[in-house]
Amino acid sequence: MSIGKNIAKYRKARGFTQEELGAKLGVTNQAVSKWESEVSMPDVMLLPEIADALKISLEDIYGIEKKAEKTSITADEFPSFCHKKLIELFYYNTKMRFTHIGSSDKEQLEFQIKKLMEGCRTGCISNTQGAIVTTEDFSFIDSDYKAAGSENVIKNQADDYTLMYLTDQNFRKVFYYQYKTAFEKSKVNNTEFTFDEIMNGCNLTENETAAALRLLKDVNINEVYTDTKTKTKKYIFLISNALYAHAIYKLAELLSNDACWAVVRDTSMISDYAFKKNDT
Repeated sequence: MSIGKNIAKYRKARGFTQEELGAKLGVTNQAVSKWESEVSMPDVMLLPEIADALKISLEDIYGIEKKAEKTSITADEFPSFCHKKLIELFYYNTKMRFTHIGSSDKEQLEFQIKKLMEGCRTGCISNTQGAIVTTEDFSFIDSDYKAAGSENVIKNQADDYTLMYLTDQNFRKVFYYQYKTAFEKSKVNNTEFTFDEIMNGCNLTENETAAALRLLKDVNINEVYTDTKTKTKKYIFLISNALYAHAIYKLAELLSNDACWAVVRDTSMISDYAFKKNDT
């Protein structure tokens, strides 16, 4: 594909008219039209500006096929790597820009990451396909949002009990203690706890500890077995299941701080881009 055709392709992808692109470059819409119809070619010195205006590379302008970059990371690095890439993808696919910040992608992205680190958040909610919320340390994606029947999870009775358990004070005490301790335990052995260990660690009575552990078992955060040698019960903290409950608490934390700016991009989006207001 020629340079002119590529300019037309990426201009349309960005939603710019020929006049809007011309205004960004300081040329007339007729000049842009001539490039795209291949009547004339843009000055070679103008190509970097065209690429910057369209948020693409010079390789894209010339139609040079880029080889896929391969990144090798460890399993420990994978969550933070994915989170970073998600923020970048969200940024590069939104039209939101802050006029008081420099025009380059690098400056805009650094500013928005800084806002996330200060406690702001970004979010995208589609009327038809999905929802995402991203903070500096947490991302949540629901690809079934607004899918047929997706609202049934709200009225499911089993979830009523789960949410009720999550509000129990002693449940949260034991959950907090196990969550905080389990990751250290898993480094040396396993995530098993004894009854006395939990009771003393949480400063609860025997009855309070027993009740909390029953609730944790009911929501599959703990498994229980009896050690055949010592004849004592062992409580296995299931980290993979606990992460779901932890996510519920994080989302609740966001909901409790629900003041935000929202910019509507088009009719298919409810809230395309949102920042939580500063408390000051």
